[in-house]
Parts: sequence; C-alpha cells; structure tokens
Amino acid sequence: MSQRFTDKLAQLATYGLDSIDATEQVTVNLKDLMYVYATLEEFQRFFHQPQHYQTLADIERFLGSVNDPRAYKLLHTAIHHKMRPMLPAHINDKYNDGDFDAPQLPFYYDADR
Repeated sequence: MSQRFTDKLAQLATYGLDSIDATEQVTVNLKDLMYVYATLEEFQRFFHQPQHYQTLADIERFLGSVNDPRAYKLLHTAIHHKMRPMLPAHINDKYNDGDFDAPQLPFYYDADR
C-alpha cells in the first residue's frame, strides 16, 4: 500500500484533534445527541456480527441511500443535521479550512487495491 493510502482509520478520524483545547465544552440538545448515539449504536449492532453481512446485498440493504430510511440516511442526518450544528464556529472554520483532513487517504480510496 502506498504512502498515500492507509488502513489506520483511527489515525484518520482523530487527525487534528490535538489542536482542540481538551477543557473546552459545548452544550448540546439531548434529543439530537441521542439521535447520534442511536445511529452509532445501530451501525455497531449491524457490524459487530459478521452473520449480519454475509453478502454485499446484505450491506447494501442495511445502508440504503440518503433517500431511504436506512442506515446511510441515519448517518447523514446525524453528521450534517445533528452534530455539525453542535460545533462551535471556530471548529467549523477549522473543519472548513481542512485542519482535520489527514495527509493520507483511507485504503478504500485506492483504486488499485
């Protein structure tokens, strides 16, 4: 695998977080937070058991699309309509400026894998 791609997804997901003051806090709407929690829990419930996704069709059925009331729609809503508004303006600015974009890409972007 080239230096451009990595399978270290935890490093990608946490890239740039050291620049955030560990003592800074935000207040969030509990119902929105519970929506995000339930969404993550649903992904965990599906993916923790390989029997749930024995075929590509199983994964496609689970995910659906942004227009279906399935997992991808839940995730899209959790990120863009629930979590993003919870972020303070200076963090949104850092996000928009690419400060949290790791220099490597996830392995699944590699067309030659």
